Amino acid sequence: MIVEEKPKKVTMRNRWFDHVKKTRKKMSKGLEKPVAHREAMRKASESWPSQKAKLIKKQKRAEKLKKVKEPIKSN
Repeated sequence: MIVEEKPKKVTMRNRWFDHVKKTRKKMSKGLEKPVAHREAMRKASESWPSQKAKLIKKQKRAEKLKKVKEPIKSN
């Protein structure tokens, strides 16, 4: 019996924390200790609006493509 897992729904909150994670990694480059998560959140909030817009566009594009690839139902 094969059990299929449902794909986990990725929310904007998840994407925000991914963005913070990437920002934190970039900020910590060359330092002895990693930058604090809260500091990374402050820095990430500056670039988040443009990143969020890109993610929304990508999501809409994917939905549109899904509709186009959907087979046409005939009677």
